[in-house]
Amino acid sequence: MKPVSATMRSLFVAAVARRARYVSRRFMRSERGSVTIEFVIVVPIMLLILLGFTELYLYMRAVSLVEHTAFTLADSIGQMSNVIDDTSDKNNATNANSLTSIWAAAVTLAQPNALASKGGVIVTAICDQNVNCNCTQMGGALSQNKGTPSIMWSAKPKWQPSGMASSVTKTKVLPTNWPFRYGDSAVAIEVFYRYTPFSMTAPFWRSAPGETTIYERVFVRPRNGQVLALTNPSLTASTSQCESATAL
Repeated sequence: MKPVSATMRSLFVAAVARRARYVSRRFMRSERGSVTIEFVIVVPIMLLILLGFTELYLYMRAVSLVEHTAFTLADSIGQMSNVIDDTSDKNNATNANSLTSIWAAAVTLAQPNALASKGGVIVTAICDQNVNCNCTQMGGALSQNKGTPSIMWSAKPKWQPSGMASSVTKTKVLPTNWPFRYGDSAVAIEVFYRYTPFSMTAPFWRSAPGETTIYERVFVRPRNGQVLALTNPSLTASTSQCESATAL
């Protein structure tokens, strides 16, 4: 007959073994551990994907608004026979074809992009250097001979930040594939917007991609076939009179 202490010891060992097997089987069947691991791995990945899609949407929206602003302004200005240079009076937007009205329309079209603080607009009237740069009105059908494009006048708002220069220069007025005939005219609309990606994570992600400038340029021909004159409202002469100086 075994001593009582030996019997108790064997019973204790057997109980511990049974408990260990029970705990191990329960742990193997439990999914809480795997769920926790999946949560720790999947949630950050999902947040990064969500952030990426959000930034992609914001960037595509900014690009779309810049393009929409440029094309809408080009369509509107192309229907004008002249533009009034009222830049000396910021609040004078009573005329729809004034520069002040054009800048205000650009800011409205670009919303919710803050064009007035992070963007700019440049309007450039183009004429044929040998024919109509003095506002000579062209009549009849245009000649098929090649014209010489030249900048007649250019204007931009006073609130436009520095560093947003026009790509329409004296040496490169029009794209090479733009057909410019004798006595022809055109208008160039350029819209800029400085977009900052990952602005939501900027406070704690210092190495995020930096600011980039979204740019769109549109060329149109005036609907009336004539050069787009820039008119000074202080002059008493006809409203078709052109200013010789640029409005930059």
